[in-house]
Amino acid sequence: MITSRMLCMLLAIGMLASCNSSTSSEWKPISNDSYEARFEKAMAICNGRAAETQVSAGRLWIAGAIASNSTFRACMAEHGFAPAHE
Repeated sequence: MITSRMLCMLLAIGMLASCNSSTSSEWKPISNDSYEARFEKAMAICNGRAAETQVSAGRLWIAGAIASNSTFRACMAEHGFAPAHE
């Protein structure tokens, strides 16, 4: 018999697996040399790094948010982007 805990885990895994159900027709190619391409690539990479940092630092703690923001800003600088307001 399936326990409620196992059922919840299976449901969660199923939901996560279906999160990214986009098809190739939903995406468009952009020039690799354009500002938009570089910016989008940097944003995707840096958002991923920031999310990893937030999870490892603790999602519910202020320290996680601060660490995540610091990681994002450092990553964007690494890719050649600086905040416009500074």
